[in-house]
Amino acid sequence: MSNRPPATLDWVLLFLLTLIWGASFIFIKRSVAIYSPMQMAMWRMVLALAVYLPIAVVFWSKVDWKRWKALAIVAFCGSAIPNFFFAVAQQHVSSSLAGVLNSLTPLFTLVLGVLFFQMVFNKYKVLGVVLGLAGAAVLILFNSSSAVEGNGFYATLCAGATVCYAINANVVNRHLRDLHPAAIASAAFVITGGLFLLGLWWSGGWAAAWQHPQGMQGLGYIFYLSAMGTVGGSILYFWLLQRTSAIFATSVTYLLPVAALALGALDGEEIGLTDLAGTGVILAGVYLARK
Repeated sequence: MSNRPPATLDWVLLFLLTLIWGASFIFIKRSVAIYSPMQMAMWRMVLALAVYLPIAVVFWSKVDWKRWKALAIVAFCGSAIPNFFFAVAQQHVSSSLAGVLNSLTPLFTLVLGVLFFQMVFNKYKVLGVVLGLAGAAVLILFNSSSAVEGNGFYATLCAGATVCYAINANVVNRHLRDLHPAAIASAAFVITGGLFLLGLWWSGGWAAAWQHPQGMQGLGYIFYLSAMGTVGGSILYFWLLQRTSAIFATSVTYLLPVAALALGALDGEEIGLTDLAGTGVILAGVYLARK
């Protein structure tokens, strides 16, 4: 784990990742109007696999396959299980609740890091995590256009997905720091690619692409999610994990509501004082968590 303060490049990567993943909300909203959540998730992973295959060929010799256990954990905890959990859960819970629960990732990263990965524990990290979570909750819970609602069991699936993300962050930070980020990501998708292909057929996503009148348009939306949100985002995320720490990298989950608000403003939505206050609390939490 890196103990140095984040450099300028680290902050640039963090905010670039925020924009890429923040814009994903718009494309998710448009794609689920055409495909079911499960079909969208499977198409997203299969298209990401297609983008990753040439990268995997280039980096195949640079992957340390002796660390297949760590790579398998990244494959399932970083992509396969969380995507399945969110695909199932968001059929029954609101996107607002899913957004709040997604902000638990840094908290679980800290807890699991201290318990199992020898992460250094200090008051700044704890306070930063708590402030970041509180700011994200303010933005979503008190936004006039939001209504947090949903079934408790499926909300638990969202929380379970953030536990998987936390495991993924700690494993990469602890065991895969010396591997190229593209090698980590492509190896993970090669491991899980066959399961996603089966999932695409089983969910009916393949048939829906040709039978739905807007199937190809929906694939265009999902391609952004795959190429930018999954492939580009994963590589940037692993790079940020290697350069900084698991806590700093997972702070991107605090900034996603901020990006959603900014994109909403460009789309004609109003931003109030509560939104600005929540943004300030989030940024204060990110600052403290990095200390």
